[in-house]
Order: sequence, then C-alpha cells, then structure tokens
Amino acid sequence: MRQTDLPAREKLKSDIARRSDAYFLKTAAIVAAHGDCRATYAVFLRTDCIVAVDRAVELLHELYPADATWPIEVRRTAPEGTILASGRPLLYVSGSMTALAPLETLLLQRVGFACVSAMNAFTMCQAMPKASFIAMEARHCTGDDMHLACAYGASVGSRTAQLMGAVAFIGTSTTIAAPLFGATEGLGTMPHALIGYAKARILARGGDPDVESATLEAAKLYAETFPDETTYTVLVDYDGREITDALAVCHWFYSEARLQDRDKKLAFRIDTHAGRHLEGLDWGGSVETLLRWTHKGTPGEVAKLALQGFMIDDLDGLSSDEIRDKCLFGTGVTAASIVRFRKALDDAGYKTPTIVASSGFDVLKCRVFGNLGIPVDVVGTGSFIPAKINRTHATADIVRYEMPDAEGNLVPFDLVKVGREHLLMGAGRLSPEPRER
Repeated sequence: MRQTDLPAREKLKSDIARRSDAYFLKTAAIVAAHGDCRATYAVFLRTDCIVAVDRAVELLHELYPADATWPIEVRRTAPEGTILASGRPLLYVSGSMTALAPLETLLLQRVGFACVSAMNAFTMCQAMPKASFIAMEARHCTGDDMHLACAYGASVGSRTAQLMGAVAFIGTSTTIAAPLFGATEGLGTMPHALIGYAKARILARGGDPDVESATLEAAKLYAETFPDETTYTVLVDYDGREITDALAVCHWFYSEARLQDRDKKLAFRIDTHAGRHLEGLDWGGSVETLLRWTHKGTPGEVAKLALQGFMIDDLDGLSSDEIRDKCLFGTGVTAASIVRFRKALDDAGYKTPTIVASSGFDVLKCRVFGNLGIPVDVVGTGSFIPAKINRTHATADIVRYEMPDAEGNLVPFDLVKVGREHLLMGAGRLSPEPRER
C-alpha cells in the first residue's frame, strides 16, 4: 500500500469500527493479539428466500483489507435469483478472522431485506403474471440503504419471475433505483397532491369543483406540461368519484387530447383508501359484483376460490373475514372495485384505457387477485418490503477455523455451535467455482 493510501485506509477502519458490533471488534482484537487464523463463515436466513446477495458481496470486497493475512474468498451455494429453503446457507465467506470479524455486522445488514424482498416480489409477480409491476417502496423506507436493498431484491425476484413467463417489474418510482430495473429514470405520473392543486386552481378562479372535475383539470395540466409522454396515467380517487371522473377524462382524452396524436394512451390509477368503497359500491354491491364475475352462488364460494392454494401460514394471521374485507368485498381497492370500475369503462365504450391498481398489494392480495383473474394491467406497490422484520434477520456462523502450524500450513477444524451442524461445508454445498470479484 502506498504511503498516501494510509490516511484513507485508517479512515475506512474507523468507519467500520463505528458501525460494527462491539463484540466483533473485541474478537478481532483478541485474535490479532494471539494469532490470526483463516475463518469460514456460513451466511443464512431462517426463512425461505431468493438469493439476492450480489450487493452484499460487493461491499465485502470493497471493505476487506488488501493487506490481510489471507485474501477473501466468497463461495456461493446457489446462483443469484435462486429460491432457497429456510436455513440453507446462501454463501460461505473465507478470509482472515481478524479482518472479517468487524465486517460481519455490515454484511448481515445487506442480506436479509434484499433476499426476503426478492421472494415477496417473485411470489407477487407469479400470482399476477400478466400484470406489470412498478416498485413504489421508497417512501416507506428509512433511507437510501433500505430503499436500494429492497429495490435490488425486487429486481432479482422480478427476473426470476420473468424466467417463468411473468411480465413482472418494469421499473421503480425513483431514479436512484432505476438502474436496478434496467432503466435510467423513475416512473410515475401524479399523486393526490396534484389533484388537490388542480382543485385549488378551480376554487381560486371562482369555479365550482362539484361541477368542474379536479381530476380532469389535473389531467389537462399534466398533458400540457409533459406533451411528449405517450401514456397519461390519471389518479381518480381524490374526490371519491372514481367512475364519474374517469369517464370525464375519457371524454376529454378521446375527443380532444388525441386529435393531434393517435398514439397516446390513457390509464387510470385507483388508490381508494380503506375508509370507503369505490364510487357506487357498498358491501352488497361488491358481493353481487364478484358473484357475477366468478359465476359463484355465495360469498363463501368466492372466498374459497380466492384462497385456493393457500396454506394456513400464508394468511399472515388474518381471519377469513379480515381477508374478505381487505381483498374482496370491503372498502379500499378490492377485487370488486376493480371489476366494477372496468365494467363501467367498458359499458361506456372505453375499452382501451388500462387500469393501474395500488394500495396494499402484498403477497396475499396479489395471490387473491390472481386466483380470481381480476383485470389489473399494472400494480404499483411497495408491499414486497418484508412486513415482519424478524424474517429478515440474516445470521452468520463460523463453520471452519484453519490454524497455522509451525511450518505455516493451515490445519482445518470444522466447528459450529450445537444445533447448527447443518451449516458445515459438506459435499454439494458449494458452487463448482468460487465466486470472486
């Protein structure tokens, strides 16, 4: 290492020390004082997941000291994007114990969220294979680290789903995460705030927002500001008039906005909150809508079809009544509300606008919508973020200590705490070739 590199190296060591758990730092100090050894860590999760650890491995290579006693070696048990059973090691990391011990905390921070997000995203895409997905988790994250970890996981899960025929994720809402999905910019059109702004404009000029649609006003403002966009996605639930406002936008769009450009497309995003039903619906109307859609005779038969293929653990602790409220007949964006909205557009002769659904589209809701064949074209969701934090807790155990003998040869000792013997490196656990940077 060049002399000029020393300050940077010392600063990096200081940064690592401030972020690492104290017991790992003390372990490194003890090992350094009494003789370094080559240690092999097994990294694993206690839940089924999809391998999404490339970013974590990159971090290891960046932080591992170049002057360590032994070079770092990372061996994968399965390629990136592979579905892995609970408890099975994701990878084995070998190197100087003195150098690796302080890095364990930073490594584990970057494993769990990505791998569980990948599994959730994959399952959601598989449940609704014909729908496009847009990742919208950024505002629910604690910062860039969490956002990028979850977005990376979603991109890995998406690619696995695409291999199985799903459309899967087409992008994300932020530019910082866009490259993970093969894009350069974030996707999105309008939030509720823009509709409120349009409504304020109507009031400011003395207009009546009960007569003039604020949603239509926002759509016009959007089209004027972004004339080169090919698809206008209009949010329609601000005033609780999803159908009325959507039809007003359709009339404007197909009679005026497209006169100069027949290639432009229209989409509607439904984000009705859980405090009310879609315009024109109530519980009874929702039941009637889904009975017709599914050709079933009772709400119970609809629910049985919706939960086809579910195991008890898949219900996230929800009762059947709670699932009916969340996904089928209750308030918010339900299966009934999407079917009713689609029918209203079709009956008015507007069959080409696509439907973007958002609000609570987690694994359970996507599977219910998929089982019922609900006509959603795009899903905007951040609910692939793990709902239970303890499911994301990645763990690492040292499974091999290689101690130098008098001649400097390494003598291996395969050791692990009782109950973790399955982590020991046996035949068939490792990839044929070490994964090196």
